[in-house]
Amino acid sequence: MTYLEKHQDGAKWLLAVSSSQSAAQLIVSSGEPVISMWGWSGSDRAMTLARLKELVKKGELHYIQLGGGGMGGGPGGGSDVSSEVTQWVQKNGTAVKESEYGSTSGSGSGSDSSADTSAQSNQSTIYRLDPSDVS
Repeated sequence: MTYLEKHQDGAKWLLAVSSSQSAAQLIVSSGEPVISMWGWSGSDRAMTLARLKELVKKGELHYIQLGGGGMGGGPGGGSDVSSEVTQWVQKNGTAVKESEYGSTSGSGSGSDSSADTSAQSNQSTIYRLDPSDVS
């Protein structure tokens, strides 16, 4: 979390994650506000693409974590809303290399191609979005 705190750049939210369980752990460990996009179990449709774009455009949120099968059964329970959000983040965001934020999942080379596909596996990827990424 140190990386995210150092690069928060005045954003209201430290990170958006898939479930409230994940968010709660991060809030307790960092003391910073974290958004749960898909509710307690990871299956609610709490985040819409329009709302996410609004938060990014206002500079209130820069980092979104996608993927990771550990907590809450995955983002949005496979809903159309979560798929739309995921696709937009992957297309417009910049994947942060695991070596930057100290992930302990022990993935492969850390190349751009592995970062793009890791959200589709059990690994998670953190993406950076800035107001200029919102059209």
